[in-house]
Amino acid sequence: MGALRLQYVVTVLARQASVAMPCGIDFPSQFRLPSITARWPSLFRDDGCYQAIKIPREGHPVPVLHSIPCPSTPDAGTAVDEDGEDSDISGLLGMLESVPDPRDPRGKRHALAFVLAVCVVATLAGAKNYREIASNAADMPRPLLKKLGAKWDWFKFRYSYPSMQTIRNVLTGIDAAGLDRITCAWGFAQARKDAEGELEIALDGKVMRGAWTDENDKVTLFSAMLHREAVTIAQVRVPDGTNEITQTDALLNAAEIPEGEPVLVTLDAAHTQRETAEIIGGKPGLDYLMTVKGNQPSLQREVFGKILPLLCEAPHHVKEEHSRGRIRRWSCWTADAGGINFPHACQVAFIRRDVFEISGDRISKECALILTSRKAEKMTAADASRHARGHWGIENKSHYVRDTTWREDANQSYTGNGPHALASLRNLAANLFRIKGEGAIKETTELVSRDRMRALQFMAT
Repeated sequence: MGALRLQYVVTVLARQASVAMPCGIDFPSQFRLPSITARWPSLFRDDGCYQAIKIPREGHPVPVLHSIPCPSTPDAGTAVDEDGEDSDISGLLGMLESVPDPRDPRGKRHALAFVLAVCVVATLAGAKNYREIASNAADMPRPLLKKLGAKWDWFKFRYSYPSMQTIRNVLTGIDAAGLDRITCAWGFAQARKDAEGELEIALDGKVMRGAWTDENDKVTLFSAMLHREAVTIAQVRVPDGTNEITQTDALLNAAEIPEGEPVLVTLDAAHTQRETAEIIGGKPGLDYLMTVKGNQPSLQREVFGKILPLLCEAPHHVKEEHSRGRIRRWSCWTADAGGINFPHACQVAFIRRDVFEISGDRISKECALILTSRKAEKMTAADASRHARGHWGIENKSHYVRDTTWREDANQSYTGNGPHALASLRNLAANLFRIKGEGAIKETTELVSRDRMRALQFMAT
């Protein structure tokens, strides 16, 4: 009787709504109602795909069930903007397909690549946590879900999408280190596709202040970012009970830097350590540029002693900028690092940053001591000043953006690999924006949130 009722309901709905019967639904002849077969013989042709015939009648056809406003076929109503429809996101989807799936194959409703693609679109739209990602997924237009690889649900007459529990389970159980490695390597390749010149990489750590570990400590991530492109090319989680200083080698290995290519690695004063200098200077083609502060008092005195005699002379390089009603001036002096007891040290630099009012009154003055393993013939005073200033892009263009756009420090997700996986998605979203030349990340996420189809232009390669 259940099969008879289902047959009767489907045929009546098709008759009343005058819509196409779903292809592939075949009712065995022994379950057909003789009265219905006799009344509507065209619905039961033995061609494997039944088509309702529209019969002219007075008035307008009204569906029997008003609770089903959408068409009953997966391709109906999927006409969208041509730019979004033609966007080729196969490269991104192929990259996501290479991420290992930790789930048991039994009972899986959604492919891992599809769940991650939905998370990427939601993150591009500004989603900050599991709930917001799930809300974005439920609100995505049907053409977008189809483009991402969603399956058609014949019971609900729509494309299926992952629930909040599914998204949470996937992100907390996924290999976040593997996700980081795959997404960052893909972003690295896309950013350097047409780029020229040497690699300039900034290294810095970030504490996720809302995510606590089982050891009552906060989750800390250590990342590497390209200076010019502002694209994150590697990220590793700092093991509990230690700090980011011990993870320099692991991060450089995760970055997958092409062998033999000249690379300058910039670091802040926390990483001005002999072990770090040995690791970077010992790799072919790699040089370091470090800031020297009071955490290394002996080294600070040696570097300052080298540069002090030059400060009475004119700077070797001066750069001046006028913006926001102020004048900013960077003056740089360089000297040979001979005699300084530090691995691979070749040059020292002194950078003074002065800020003035338009009237010429001084507002502030800051000084920085720099130590680098690059020789004078390969790095001038202008280069040293530019690289030192470029290093802080990792704070302004990566960490600050993640905190202000996606409220990363306020996010209290802590279970499993969730915090790390969410950070990987934010890095991927920021990378997609940067690769397309977008600098106003917050504004661009708001643009995508107003129409999720706009995400496709940033995901296309």
